[in-house]
Amino acid sequence: MQSEQFQNEPLAKIFAFVSKQYVGVASKKLVKLDIKRYFYALLIIEDEQPEITQQMLADIMKIDKVSVFRMVDYFCKHEILERKVNIEDRRSQYLYLTEKGQKLTPAIRKIYKEVNSKAFEGVSKEEKAVFFDVLSRVYSNLADAPKVDAPLDIKEMGSASPREILI
Repeated sequence: MQSEQFQNEPLAKIFAFVSKQYVGVASKKLVKLDIKRYFYALLIIEDEQPEITQQMLADIMKIDKVSVFRMVDYFCKHEILERKVNIEDRRSQYLYLTEKGQKLTPAIRKIYKEVNSKAFEGVSKEEKAVFFDVLSRVYSNLADAPKVDAPLDIKEMGSASPREILI
């Protein structure tokens, strides 16, 4: 798609197109890992250690609690994460990467770095800086605008699989 074609399109459509391409390239590379989905969530959990709860993960990822519960169950079943009860609030559980999970995150980070490099091929450092500056301003402008909070509800997204959304 050419930049002129983007100019009259809703940003949501542009972001969806770019996201679909990005996810496709990343998925092809991530398929060699011993998990099938939710790759990016593991990086968030690792970055938020030592104490991240399921609720915090839902808030960071802007997804509903049920989706996070399913995601965490998937990781626990595959021995990538473990839950530990918060002693101060027994309704809350902390999430910890297991040894297996800790071995996956460097590979996930490496693959995302490769995909980012591919995405910015032919883009100068200056253009990349402008891109992120503009993107940051767009985000800030929208963050300040009145809105209805709309976290992603994976179950309501129909045919889109969690893998397409949350890698």
